[in-house]
Formats: sequence, C-alpha cells, structure tokens
Amino acid sequence: MSAENALTYRLDEFEGPLDLLLTLIEKNKVDIADIPIAKIFEQYMEYIAEAERLDLEIACEFIVMASTLMLIKSKMLLPRDPSKDEDPRRELVDALLIYQKAKEDAETLRPRYSEFSGRLAKDNEEIPAEKGFPLGLDAALLTKALNVMVGRLKQANEVPVTMINPLIKRRVVSVETQIDGIIEKLTRNESASFFYLLKDAEDRSELLAAFMGILELIKIRRILFCEEDEEAPFSILTKFRLNENYEPDEDTENATRELE
Repeated sequence: MSAENALTYRLDEFEGPLDLLLTLIEKNKVDIADIPIAKIFEQYMEYIAEAERLDLEIACEFIVMASTLMLIKSKMLLPRDPSKDEDPRRELVDALLIYQKAKEDAETLRPRYSEFSGRLAKDNEEIPAEKGFPLGLDAALLTKALNVMVGRLKQANEVPVTMINPLIKRRVVSVETQIDGIIEKLTRNESASFFYLLKDAEDRSELLAAFMGILELIKIRRILFCEEDEEAPFSILTKFRLNENYEPDEDTENATRELE
C-alpha cells in the first residue's frame, strides 16, 4: 500500500469485519457486486497486521473473515465452469449488501430514536363508574358560591321598593320542579356550570330550591362533577354532567317522594 493510501483507521473503530470490508470497498471506489478480491484481501490483511503490530486484541470474527477472503481468493484462481455461473464472491456480496442497507436504515432511524426513545405508551384502561359519595365537598365553599349567586341575582333583578309589604313575603318553590329543570338543562347540554344551572332563578326562593336540588342530585349521584373540575376549588364555574350509569335505588325513590 502506497504512502498516500496508508492506514488511517484502527481496527477497533469498526463494528465488525463487514464494516471494515465496506469501508475498504468505498475507499477503493469499486463496485460492491464485482469486488476485486485480491486487492481487498491485501488491504484487509494489512489492517490485521497493523493491529498485531500495535499489540491490539483482534476479535475472532476478523480472523474468520480473513480466512473467508483467502478461500474466495483461491477459488477465484481456479478454473470455473462458465455454464454454472458460480461466483465464489456471491455469498460475501449478499452479506455486504444487507449490511450496507442496515447501516443506511440505522442513519435514518437515529434522529427518530433521539426524539422518541424517552416516550412510553400506556394502554387504555376502562375506569369503572364511582358509586360512592363524592369527596372533597366543602360546606364553606358551597356557601360562598351560593352567596355570589344571590349577589348576582340581586343585581340582575332589582325590584322597586314598595310601601306595602305583601302578606306572603316568599312564594313556595318545589325542589322537585327545580330538579326537573336542572336535569333538562344537562340533557340539552353535555355539561353546565353551577352558575348556568342557577341563573334562571327569579328570586331567592327559587334560587334556594334550585341550590337544594343540585345538592340532592349530587348526593344521589344523578349528576357528577366534570373530570377536569373534580380537583379544583368549588365555585360558580364548577361544571356538572349527567351520570350515564345512574341507577336509582329504593332509598333514592323514598327521598324523592319526601321532596314531593
């Protein structure tokens, strides 16, 4: 090997003998399907000799490939039957083509590995319906939300002051009627906020009846907190939805009769 073609690689820089052979083929700019075995074998053995001179440990597969190249070289020197079209290099060429394709695919996948290697895929899990009493209900927060609604109702429906007080100061509003109205609103909408369910109340009596209706529906789990609001503080923006898995029991029916 001339000085300009002196060894510039160390044997331990290659992943295996096929990697070394592919590098030599690319360096000599020869067709991989028509390998000049004598020339490649000579350069290959120079790499092996250089590794031995540097007292480097040579992997056994490099020695096996050297013997394979020597066997192919000897077969190339023997006369062959042209009719049988037997090329001693065929098996080596096929292995090199497969290895070359693997290296190209590895380069294509390398940026994808750096992007996606840290991700984990989680299987879908069916979450059973929770039938227990909802946790985290704070009476103070409920009272605060109701007071805010009362304040808004006063601002929206200011009644002129009259000099004569009526005999019945507050009209009686059925909680059951308000429950029907709440269920109707949630049937029309996928979800509704606490403010939306109470905004149509005309006075304090109707507001309290609707508020009691919401508490009763929460208690019997006829309505549920929307998932995204379950851990948030209770407010007038807290959203509810109908419980699709609701099944009334005997106690629920008795409670409904009491409200009637």
